[in-house]
Amino acid sequence: MTHHKFIHRMQLNPGGNFYYLFVGLLLILISMSLSPSLASVGRFPMTLLFCLFMLVAIWSLAASRLVFHLGTLLMLLISGIVCISTFIGPHPILETGGLLLMLIFCSISCFIAAGNVFILHRVDLNSLIGAFCVYLLLGLIWALFYRLLLVFDLAKFSGTIAAGGHELFADLVYFSFVTLASLGYGDISPIGGLARTLAYLEAITGQFYLAVMVASLVGVYSANRKQ
Repeated sequence: MTHHKFIHRMQLNPGGNFYYLFVGLLLILISMSLSPSLASVGRFPMTLLFCLFMLVAIWSLAASRLVFHLGTLLMLLISGIVCISTFIGPHPILETGGLLLMLIFCSISCFIAAGNVFILHRVDLNSLIGAFCVYLLLGLIWALFYRLLLVFDLAKFSGTIAAGGHELFADLVYFSFVTLASLGYGDISPIGGLARTLAYLEAITGQFYLAVMVASLVGVYSANRKQ
């Protein structure tokens, strides 16, 4: 698919698509924050919640049938891995596969959302929500990277971070967004060169993204006023 066809397909998408993605991301983040108190629910329903809302989001933003089919395939694979883990118990290979598939899932959603926001150059509520969704997806993507580092024993974290389970990933998501926003509370700190490198790259990405987003929105707004 050419660049012009991609833009044309996005222009045909109905407005308000980013609302689905925004609601899905909020539900995912809220469920992660409540995971310690919902430990009895288990991993399976929470992962299905992740797959369901991300599938709805990628369907509403998909620029082609290929992207939609890929999103469906990823959802089925992630659900299958969780089902197998439920019966045979946790396994490093299954966990690594699930994390990689979730990383691909979030990356596709981020790419499509960013394309709609920064290629179409529209200044409206839908575009603003889309830009915020890209920011949230960046935080989730980096959290998945940190979790993969821990799985491969390539990094460690010190401070008030859980040892494992739902609580660990929730803490990594918290650390990711704190780093992305350059807050630097210091309650969780990366140990090791690779983890620290990813942390400061995430901080740079967060600042760069906000600068580019504001400049893009201001530029489009100025151009519209001149017209």
